[in-house]
Amino acid sequence: MIRALNLLAFVVAAALAVALYIAKTEAQGAQERLADLQEQLSEERRQINVLQVEVAHLEDPERLRTLARRYLGFEPLDPAREVAMSDLPLLIEQGREPYSDDLLASDSGAGAEVVPAGGRP
Repeated sequence: MIRALNLLAFVVAAALAVALYIAKTEAQGAQERLADLQEQLSEERRQINVLQVEVAHLEDPERLRTLARRYLGFEPLDPAREVAMSDLPLLIEQGREPYSDDLLASDSGAGAEVVPAGGRP
């Protein structure tokens, strides 16, 4: 009987040892996966930071202004070309294009010489 009890205790101890080994191995694997994921996460964050800096550079207003001048021929608007919102109905009634290149704003906008675009009267 003592022999059977010793044998049973040995089998239980061996089963617990195997279970402990399996649990330890799985925990190590999980820790390694966690370390890999943390490394990937830090790399992704670094790449996000690099892209944010690149976007900030690409959206820099001075850079965009320079590119617009160089490739598109855009220049800042001359304040003399601005038309007040209150003058738009008057210009449209007269058959004038408020966005015409020849429109030069004055205080009232009515005295500005306007060349109709597209052959409009």
